[in-house]
Amino acid sequence: MKRRTVLGAGAATAGLVAGASVLRSRGESSGPGEPPSPHSSMDLETHSIMEGTDRETPLFELEAPESGPTAVVFGGIHGGETNGYRAAEEVIGWGVEQGTLVVIPWAEIVAVERNTRDGPEGDLNRKFPSGEEPTTELARALWAEVERYDPDVVLDLHRSRGIYNTHDRWVGQAIFPTGADDAPADARAVIEHMNDAHVPRLMLPHRFTMGNTQTGSNPLLIHKVGGDLERPGFLVELTDFMLDPATQVRWTTEITERLLERYGLERIA
Repeated sequence: MKRRTVLGAGAATAGLVAGASVLRSRGESSGPGEPPSPHSSMDLETHSIMEGTDRETPLFELEAPESGPTAVVFGGIHGGETNGYRAAEEVIGWGVEQGTLVVIPWAEIVAVERNTRDGPEGDLNRKFPSGEEPTTELARALWAEVERYDPDVVLDLHRSRGIYNTHDRWVGQAIFPTGADDAPADARAVIEHMNDAHVPRLMLPHRFTMGNTQTGSNPLLIHKVGGDLERPGFLVELTDFMLDPATQVRWTTEITERLLERYGLERIA
């Protein structure tokens, strides 16, 4: 399924999402929401991944008036991490002066609809080994889109239960970059921005930190971006520890915007 339009894109978007049985009110606490209408300057193209299956999920390609860099933004790799797919939904409504935004907001659609971390084959973010094919049909379909768009940067938006280097096992309030190009420096710059401009001084435990480098050593999506493509990529982790859902979404969206602008995809009004 493929649709293309420029201005009246809201109707096309709604039609695609309804066809995939994922349209819900953004007022609900979880589950796919209705994406915003695209920015008037952007050319929208949509198509379905794994069309005709219970894993069918839409991809939104937004092209600016001028050619430029390409970014792929993932939400919903873990279906219970609402902030990630809400922030990805917001990106669908953004305009940029140059380049292409590719958004897959509900990657693991079954898990998103169930509001669970894992889908039918388990944890989707453990299905992307470097140097070999992804290990499930859904993971292969998603990775095929990454390879097709040959992006300059990839973002994967998540949420953890606790805080990195504070709570055992948990990785929230951290950005994990690949080692490619200036990705570590870009992560540090965005972390500094978030801590200076957004995290209140009374919330010191919630200050963002740098996560470990995504080199390809583990079977995560951004590890595969770093290991196989050797491109900039970022695993973004918020926390739900003493942080309300609205703030989780707001901070995830802000990080997304700031990372994209460092790759020439600056948001316009």
